Amino acid sequence: MITENEYAHWLFNVPGLGNRSIDKLLCSGMNCKEIYEADVKEFKGILTPARIKSLENSKRSWDFELEAKKLKDKGISFIPRIDKRFPEKLKNIPDPPFAIYVKGNLPDPEKPSVAIIGARLCSDYGRQMARTFGRGLALAGVQVISGMARGIDGISQKAAIEAGGNSYGIVGCGADYIYPPENKPIYEQLCLSGGVISEYPPGTEPKANFFPMRNRIISGLADIVLVIEAREKSGTQITVDTALEQGREVLAVPGRVTDRLSDGCNLLISQGAGVAISVSDVLERLSHFASVQKEKSEIEAKDCSNTSSGNYNDPFDNFTEKEPEKTLDDEILDLIDIIPVSASNIIEGLNSRDIDISIPQLMTKLMDLTYKGLILQEGVYFRKKA
Repeated sequence: MITENEYAHWLFNVPGLGNRSIDKLLCSGMNCKEIYEADVKEFKGILTPARIKSLENSKRSWDFELEAKKLKDKGISFIPRIDKRFPEKLKNIPDPPFAIYVKGNLPDPEKPSVAIIGARLCSDYGRQMARTFGRGLALAGVQVISGMARGIDGISQKAAIEAGGNSYGIVGCGADYIYPPENKPIYEQLCLSGGVISEYPPGTEPKANFFPMRNRIISGLADIVLVIEAREKSGTQITVDTALEQGREVLAVPGRVTDRLSDGCNLLISQGAGVAISVSDVLERLSHFASVQKEKSEIEAKDCSNTSSGNYNDPFDNFTEKEPEKTLDDEILDLIDIIPVSASNIIEGLNSRDIDISIPQLMTKLMDLTYKGLILQEGVYFRKKA
């Protein structure tokens, strides 16, 4: 039996149909299966004659069973916008992709994500910063998004994975195509500790015009975009522009004013971008972002509650005198006060309470608590003064 996702896969691969044409068809009230079964004459006024002809030809040539087998053999998932797995962050960006191909996994929507982008031909300083931020963010439980390109992209993603974190590469070719070839080890690591994501079918070779398009997905999947080294006029600026258009915050790592590879970052800062001198700068902005999102959600929930006609709930209905058991978050917070403590101090404290936890697990928890605004982080951890 052919699923709606498989019909969507067919529709997405009709030559000449782009995201906007597909949206026009779906806005007519039909789902993907109904579009496949409909008489193409119904699409007059919606599509051009050439696209209608392409749709008709594609019906005759498409082999559902064969195409499903191709994806399975390559270990690639096709995820259209109608699929509940499709990232919410991508649904509301300008010109959202109708579907994406994924080898590995998608970013966890419950965890913060930072896109790290920058120069392909970077300096030693750029390489050092890419490793520092990639590793530091991963240790704090932040997912690193990038383009798997030479230079800053690949270096930051490699550092994130080696630190035990998750990273996701958005590519301007098929998700099965390794580009650049020298990043094959990174590609393989991404498939195991994150994912490789593309809106282009498997087997698609990289083309220059594909990369600017994929940049909107890089920024779209991120909460914050971090720029590490970029010339004043470079491809990085395209991602920055799409990030700003999508309402994402942009941070930049400053460099020497005499260094041409830092011109782009320094210019961004002069135009109002945030300054990222250390990992804690990025974590602080993520924490602020999380608090704003939480406040927004609470307002929406309150509005929904005020306008609903639900039954009255007695606030004492669920009352219990039994003291709740402490969660791991509670145990960690017990060990953090206004006097700064290191992660190793916290590990020791937890071990003394017979709580076994690894460093990556603790860093993830600490990032969650920072993200919620419960603690502050500046290399060490502490609470705000009352």
